[in-house]
Amino acid sequence: MPFPTTGSNTELQAVNQILASVGQAPVTTLTTEETLVINEVSRFTGSISGTTLTTETANIPVGTYIGGTGVESGTSIATAGVEQATDPVTYEYTVNISQTVASQAMTQSIVTSRVETPTNPDVAIALNTLREVSREVQAEGWSFNKEYDYPITPDSNDEIQIPNNVLQMDLNTTRTVNLNRDSINRGGKLYDRMAHSYKWTDETVYVDILWEMDWGDIPEPIQAFIVARAASIVSSRIIGDPNQYQMLQQKEAFARAMALEYETSQGDYTYFGAPKEGNYYQSYQPFHTLQR
Repeated sequence: MPFPTTGSNTELQAVNQILASVGQAPVTTLTTEETLVINEVSRFTGSISGTTLTTETANIPVGTYIGGTGVESGTSIATAGVEQATDPVTYEYTVNISQTVASQAMTQSIVTSRVETPTNPDVAIALNTLREVSREVQAEGWSFNKEYDYPITPDSNDEIQIPNNVLQMDLNTTRTVNLNRDSINRGGKLYDRMAHSYKWTDETVYVDILWEMDWGDIPEPIQAFIVARAASIVSSRIIGDPNQYQMLQQKEAFARAMALEYETSQGDYTYFGAPKEGNYYQSYQPFHTLQR
């Protein structure tokens, strides 16, 4: 699953902390080089004078890339076409680059994907490691990213698609309707192993859910733990100094202790694992094993 769409610079401070931990200089931005992958969708005849594209083709979408002999690279439609009182009817569009191109066959292309590559290799390693560790740590389940009895509405096919920012999803067992069900994530959808089906006929299905939060929404003690763990991994990847790695592991252990201290304060846990919102304590139930 891909990472959530988070602006890179929201993680700038964390990346600089990682770089400082391994003896690397800080950076002022996580600027990336963006490569656009475009594909041709159709062709038309037109001419360009200055920033005006004249053609008989209507409804060329804004943002469409225009190509052809003599057309400047990166030329795209900036404003929608305006119908002209001519015979035959023509349309005038504004393009983003001023140029002169005689009437000829041109191409329409759209962006099918964007590939971002951090310009500094060490920064790329630090940023990617930070995001990997963030997902791993959040997958442990913390009070800030866990919700119980969360309502989900099946789609028009009576299926429940599991979004990319969901790390875990399971049926809430306090609901009696869920007692004879056993859900798992299969193929990006919620699957019932008891019914051997992806179909959920309830109007609303109640689940316990574990979200992957964007960096800015993670509490500071958990951020500190993630940074400490990422720093020790980055050290092993780009430095290879066993003494530095051992020191960073000690710092990671301390940061984890602080994160757990925060979690015990925020989670309102009891000896029986029952938060004040309800009793979510799950005792050992032999029949769950025997029925398999």
